[in-house]
Amino acid sequence: AGAGARRSCRTGGASARAGSGAGALHATFNMLALSWIIISELLLSAHCLKDLKIFVPEAVITGNAATLSCQYDLEQAALYAVRWYFGQEEFYRYVPREAKPTFVFAVAGINVDLTNSDATSVTLRGVTRELSGSYQCEVSEDAPLFHTEIRSAHLQVIELPKEDPVMQVDKKVIGQNDNFKAVCTVGASYPTPNITWFINGNKIHSTPKQRIAQDAYEGSTTYSSLELLPHSQVLQGFFLAMAKYQTDIKLQCEVDILLMYHKSVQQRIGLSNAPPTTISPNLLGLEGSKRYANGDPDNSALTGSSQRCCICCGALGAITLAMVTMAVAQL
Repeated sequence: AGAGARRSCRTGGASARAGSGAGALHATFNMLALSWIIISELLLSAHCLKDLKIFVPEAVITGNAATLSCQYDLEQAALYAVRWYFGQEEFYRYVPREAKPTFVFAVAGINVDLTNSDATSVTLRGVTRELSGSYQCEVSEDAPLFHTEIRSAHLQVIELPKEDPVMQVDKKVIGQNDNFKAVCTVGASYPTPNITWFINGNKIHSTPKQRIAQDAYEGSTTYSSLELLPHSQVLQGFFLAMAKYQTDIKLQCEVDILLMYHKSVQQRIGLSNAPPTTISPNLLGLEGSKRYANGDPDNSALTGSSQRCCICCGALGAITLAMVTMAVAQL
């Protein structure tokens, strides 16, 4: 019995020592984890990459240079690398710790100007419309954290028309009951231009009686048509309030491509309140044609007038002969 008691005591003591060791190990692990969290927070608050911003031109004309910039604040942290991507392809990298800090990677259409590229910006020479798209700037700070952030922005490369816009109209003077149509033509451009119509500086809105249509394909000629039907709102306002001195209106076609291109073309269109003019058939020779259609191969008003003239001349001659005869008889 005494031996059993001694074995029981020894077993209990070992269990107590094992439990105490596990508790100490758990406490040590918690302390290390808490210390790492505190140290990480201190490092992040003291030396941290922040305020990363990317700046890309809204639009660049084909053939010009484009400068993309990436602004950031490292505070007291060291810079590890700056990388630039077009889509998913890296085309430029800046690593200050390297003997030659700038690296260029081959990407179709991209030509990097190294003399104007550094840790905060990269310049592209002679951009083409194929380089329109998303650009990304990625900045990484150095050890021990290698904290990295990335920002993206869209670049639009545009092609401007080589010629000024042209306007064509089907009438120079219009009345209240007339149909009127005008077409504004813009040469090949990219992206598709925005075309707006104005009368006397007031924008024309599309309605059932004021029809505006545009036929356009990117990179090709763009056509915008304006059709005003009788009693259209915009024209009726002018006709109803038309003063004697207001004899015309100014029709204007305005062309815009983003904020890089703005041109317009205009024409003066006369207004007429006169009723429709009916032309007499006699003035067109139609009366003579009807009267002599069966007997005169010419069927012309001029031919009919000549025959009437001959009849009149014959009657005048007969009267003159009778008067002479009577005078002789009296003698």
